Amino acid sequence: MGYKRKFTRLPLSVQGDLNRSGEIIPCQVVDLSEKGMLLRTGIPLTLGEELPFNFILGPSRRLQCTVKIVRMAKSDYGAQIVTISQDDQQYLTEYLDDYIQSNFGRF
Repeated sequence: MGYKRKFTRLPLSVQGDLNRSGEIIPCQVVDLSEKGMLLRTGIPLTLGEELPFNFILGPSRRLQCTVKIVRMAKSDYGAQIVTISQDDQQYLTEYLDDYIQSNFGRF
């Protein structure tokens, strides 16, 4: 039996910004779950590094969180969400649930 993720990751393509001591690092969110994401950036990141991150999800909602870089492969980085406000977490969960229902609901 293969490895199974705890949370479904949905493909996505939105821009976001990491903040490393005042330096803004633009990146793309490639996929997203309730507790993490895959980021793509041309700037090298370090495993274990924790960085403030913000991105727009949906029509106009800006989410802010702190992510920890937990995996890397070339210019792709697996990032775990380590802090997020309760309101932003609720919005993220509802957004993902709505996306799944809209795209993978019953036939």
